[in-house]
Amino acid sequence: EVDELLWSTGGGGTNTAAGFTRLGLQTACVARFGDDVFGKFVLDDLERENFEKKYLIQKKGDHTDYSTILVNPDGSRIILVYRGKTRIEEDIFPWQALEETKYLYIASLEGNVDLLIKVVNKAVEKEIKIVLNPGHRELRDKEKLRMIFPRLKALILNREEAEEVGSLSEELKPEIIVVTNGRQGAKLYSPLGNLFAEAFAGPVVDETGAGDAFSVGFVAGLIKGLPLDKCLKLGMANGASVVSKLGAKTALLYEQEVEDSFKRNLKIEQII
Repeated sequence: EVDELLWSTGGGGTNTAAGFTRLGLQTACVARFGDDVFGKFVLDDLERENFEKKYLIQKKGDHTDYSTILVNPDGSRIILVYRGKTRIEEDIFPWQALEETKYLYIASLEGNVDLLIKVVNKAVEKEIKIVLNPGHRELRDKEKLRMIFPRLKALILNREEAEEVGSLSEELKPEIIVVTNGRQGAKLYSPLGNLFAEAFAGPVVDETGAGDAFSVGFVAGLIKGLPLDKCLKLGMANGASVVSKLGAKTALLYEQEVEDSFKRNLKIEQII
């Protein structure tokens, strides 16, 4: 017997776009989905979010990606993913979007590393700061992926992804590396010093979207010019908020809640 059922949109693109907008940033989202029944649901669900939607790509005949998420009593989950063949390709990527931004946050491109490299190179030409949170499909081509790391403002990985990437030589390191480890906190490595932040204690209902929520808080802090320890704290606070409710977008923080999050006690310390 299932106690609760929730239909909602997800994915790194729309999760983070919704989160950045709630934190007061002018945001547009590039994402692709189908014109099937799930695609229509995506459009309807995203109407309530205030990010710019002109770069959402909906093509006739495409099947929308779909996941069934089984949430355990402790908040951990099993995700069954159907890939609907809605990967963004070079010929449909809205290149004009790079004329309109100062920051570019890139989530998974479903393994399209060639497009990722072209987008990063074009963004660097335009002096756009880039934050990358790759998916496991991109990491399959990690040797090619590593070559763009020095062009990044920040690289965000979870512990398993960081182990897959392996150690990086100095010439391959981005400016900032963040490694998240769920309830064990997160570590940050940068020329200004290395930091460890513990996770906020609190209820865990559903871990879905925790990584996206952390990225939203951390990157929003970077964009707003906050010191790195506050960026970490905002990321941890946003992640803790999201896992307290069912769904990846439900409890994303709003701008007016940020100051309260900074008042919460959180251990952040220098590490070697």
